[in-house]
Amino acid sequence: MQIFHRSTNTIAKVSIFGGVFLVAASLWVIAEINRSSYNTGQFIERQQPVQFSHKHHVGDDGIDCRYCHTSVETSSTAGMPSTKTCMNCHSQIWSESPYLEIVRTSFKE
Repeated sequence: MQIFHRSTNTIAKVSIFGGVFLVAASLWVIAEINRSSYNTGQFIERQQPVQFSHKHHVGDDGIDCRYCHTSVETSSTAGMPSTKTCMNCHSQIWSESPYLEIVRTSFKE
């Protein structure tokens, strides 16, 4: 004598498969959220205290990218140069410009 109906096996198999699929899908969603720009902050433009133009510094003045971005060849990102890097030039060029007061203040601190 059979206690459960024959379709119970099918329901059990589908439930197990569905549970495994749900866990796998949940882990995948969590991993995608963890790698997203929402979590990492990558590709999100941030307000900069001093407006910087790569066109001016690299294009017009001919400064090599590696002068400011020293880790560009060894890191996955170019990184932000230190204030000291800016002041290497701007202690002599535009040294009294009110536009660069924030840079000078940061350098003094």
